[in-house]
Amino acid sequence: MLLLISCRNEISEIKALTDPQNLPIQTNYEAEYHYTVRGELRNRLKAGQIDQYGGEKPYVLASKGIELFIYDSIDSETAHLTAQNGKYIESENLIIAWGKVVMTNKQGNKLETEEITFLQDSSFIFTDKYVTITTASGVIHGKGLESNDSFTKYKIIQPTGDLYMKDEPQQP
Repeated sequence: MLLLISCRNEISEIKALTDPQNLPIQTNYEAEYHYTVRGELRNRLKAGQIDQYGGEKPYVLASKGIELFIYDSIDSETAHLTAQNGKYIESENLIIAWGKVVMTNKQGNKLETEEITFLQDSSFIFTDKYVTITTASGVIHGKGLESNDSFTKYKIIQPTGDLYMKDEPQQP
């Protein structure tokens, strides 16, 4: 008995795999990048692997675990973000982090979500995913969030959960 096996590759699949646009132009392992504005450190990114891609819309893909440190104008760390992966699009000053995203601020508040977007030029972060925020006064859940980059002023778009407030004495 004779068995014939044939393999057929589509030209479009071959082109997609071999297209230089789909391959990184540079790869760094255990890398660290610094983002500055007028000589002042604003962000520091550490990742297990960072791939730079060229083309019409160049971007940087960070993987194998990332850490993003956010600084204020006096080089003091205001927030810290960890995630499994991230993407930086320089032409848009845009960072997208996804996969077990955890962000903490210097007050100890913690945000957990699956994806977050950071607009560097406006110091604005947001997500449309489910979020959990843990503070000293409780845990808040919801869907969607808008915040400043230091995660000190934030708004949950659709909040859920219990929040306990201290009773304040009433003024006459």
